[in-house]
Amino acid sequence: MPCAGVSLIILKEDDTMSRKKKYMSSKKRKYRRIRHVMLFILIILIAALGGILIWQKKQEADEKKAQKAEAAAQAKVGEDAKSPGDDEAKTGSDGADNNGPTDGKQNSNDSASADEKQDGTDSTDPAEAQQDGTDTGSNINKEVQLAENTATEEKHKDNGLAICMYHYVYDKDNPPKEKLNSNFIEVHDLEKELKYLTENNYYYPTWEEVKRYVEGDLLLPEKSVVLSFDDGAYSFLNLGVPLFEKYKVPVTSFLIGNIDGKKKVKKYASEYMTFQSHSYNMHRGGGNIGHGGIFPVMDHDDAVADLKKSIKIGGNGDAFAYPYGDYNDSCVQAVKDAGFLCAVTTEYGRAKPGDDPLLLPRVRMSMGQSLESFKKLVE
Repeated sequence: MPCAGVSLIILKEDDTMSRKKKYMSSKKRKYRRIRHVMLFILIILIAALGGILIWQKKQEADEKKAQKAEAAAQAKVGEDAKSPGDDEAKTGSDGADNNGPTDGKQNSNDSASADEKQDGTDSTDPAEAQQDGTDTGSNINKEVQLAENTATEEKHKDNGLAICMYHYVYDKDNPPKEKLNSNFIEVHDLEKELKYLTENNYYYPTWEEVKRYVEGDLLLPEKSVVLSFDDGAYSFLNLGVPLFEKYKVPVTSFLIGNIDGKKKVKKYASEYMTFQSHSYNMHRGGGNIGHGGIFPVMDHDDAVADLKKSIKIGGNGDAFAYPYGDYNDSCVQAVKDAGFLCAVTTEYGRAKPGDDPLLLPRVRMSMGQSLESFKKLVE
């Protein structure tokens, strides 16, 4: 009997040891699974971190590339900018313009032209124009853009509409690294100009209204002006746009689509600014007229495709600015086929009734111009 008892004790001990081993084995397997899961999560985190670092480096490289392209464009425009004595900037010593375009299309008697077209002239509030179902797709705040049009047949703008052409903005207290040229405007000078326009209750026509104005179908208030910045440069977006928002003044940014176009549209969206087209990828050399822009020598279908791509990126197809101001008949046809309402050149002058809406002149704004000169250019 003692032997049987010992055997029973041994069996119980063996059973206990077996259960302990099974428990320990189960516990080890559990810890092993936890370690594998943690290792898998760690690998995913490391991969994600690596992806983020690679993406950041790519973004930095793309931004540097865009800045170089933008700087090259600024340098090119700076080289092409003509002096005040040239035909593009026919101003007197006080900065006043000659109140007429240089392409020979000046209407010598605008008031008479307006009188001749009285039957077809609409001098009512332009907000009513939107009721005809026409929608240009502009993202600008319509209530801000379409303020009350106070023009009457007795009192309206009869000396032409100044479409102001700016390019870049700088701060004298924090000057940029790149070399400044006449196409830059100092940020405090820009603020003085916007303050003047606001205090004097200027009216800012839409591009649709500009089209109707030059076609003789709309009268504009005596104090009317259009403000535009070419290239969609970071200097304008960072320094200029906040001022337009501060003074609640509408402005057009003619954007070069392939220079961070999508990024700029997303980052700098503003109810007081519309991105319009300066082409997607035609702000480059390769042409044989004017300043050598490629647009005049491009295949028609390729040019239209480029323009439509720029519209898609900017979100608007109201207006187009010819790259470098270069154009020929084929360019104008491509712009028309792409569906633009208006197009602006770099030819100096004011837009007047009778002008081609796809060949509108502009008034160049230059670095160092005084507020008095600005007043004379826009009044």
